[in-house]
Amino acid sequence: MMKIKKLNKIYHVAIIFPDQYSFLNNVMEGVLGIQSIRKYCRFRIFTLSDFNKSVEFPSGYNPDGCIVCYDEDVCDAEWLDDLGVPVVNIFKSMRKKHPSVTLNYDSLVKTVVDHFSSLDFETIGFLGTLHQPCSQEIQQLFEEECAKRKIPFWVLYITDGIKPGSWSMLEQEAPELREYLQKSFGSVGVYAYHDRRASLLVDYCVDMGIKVPEEVGVLGRFDTINARLCTPELSSVIVPAKQIGVRVIKLLVQLMAGEEELELHQEIEVREVRVRASTVGKEDPDMMVLHARAMIREQACDGLTVNEIVETLTISRSSFEKRYRELVGVSAAQEIRAIRIETARQLLLTSKMSLEEVAKKVGFHDSRPFVVFFRREVGVTPGAFRRSHR
Repeated sequence: MMKIKKLNKIYHVAIIFPDQYSFLNNVMEGVLGIQSIRKYCRFRIFTLSDFNKSVEFPSGYNPDGCIVCYDEDVCDAEWLDDLGVPVVNIFKSMRKKHPSVTLNYDSLVKTVVDHFSSLDFETIGFLGTLHQPCSQEIQQLFEEECAKRKIPFWVLYITDGIKPGSWSMLEQEAPELREYLQKSFGSVGVYAYHDRRASLLVDYCVDMGIKVPEEVGVLGRFDTINARLCTPELSSVIVPAKQIGVRVIKLLVQLMAGEEELELHQEIEVREVRVRASTVGKEDPDMMVLHARAMIREQACDGLTVNEIVETLTISRSSFEKRYRELVGVSAAQEIRAIRIETARQLLLTSKMSLEEVAKKVGFHDSRPFVVFFRREVGVTPGAFRRSHR
């Protein structure tokens, strides 16, 4: 959560996106989740598929700033410059024409390689997007990371926009795909850029008689409904969309207020994979990690401990903790603490609950240990945190 300082005027913010899909919706959840943001900002959303053409604003509407999502390497969007207002982009582009808040691709690649290597996949592949400079940047990062770890790597490029269920299009787009999958060194883990493409790849493998994940593991991005509707269910890189939303509105407000010496191009790191059957498999021992993560997400605020989790498993605590960290990137104890802290923050900022009530909601029977816990994790007491964000 960020703190919006008291401003002297109401700002009108235009949200201009190419479409409404889960990532963009989650970004806006981050924006709107900031306490009191609506005191200072009035939002209007517009859909624009081609940013080379200007958006049609209602008569008399003049935004003070814009949040946009478009590829600056492909579109000039000169009409945005003509508006004469601050613009912040959430699409990762090489050109960096406007201030931006985007993903850190280095952390994305390392997260993908960590995931596949921890599951003993011997080759890594990447299905990139034709004519997209960002795919080339990701390819270069993959090549460097895999070379450093001595992991064989390949890349194939296809056009974007293949519809769900049209897996046969992969054969037309990349006829060498079958050979890459079947003749890679050992089992191959393929990162497919987004869930829709990853789901197509899973269907393609099933039709070709290639076992998922025993022979080919498939990893998508964004953890959308496409991941859950896939069979087997799709492992997916979790994108911190709400964090992007918080950062983007903070930067835009600062720009609209005329502040100087700002960090105009900010990147949010990727650290987590939602692990499912497309890379782990139902019979794999690492499914125990999935079981543990489900317990943590459901029961962390009930006072769940690592010992209680281990009691439900058939491996030792040391083996579980090692595997959990390898697959998820953090320890089970860290994830429990993170969920409790985030829940506490939300309650402190969005409710009028007393400290005693908040403490009980996150698994403490007494407010005193809760205060100690919160201060250790956040750096200030719950009361000071709440006051500073009013």
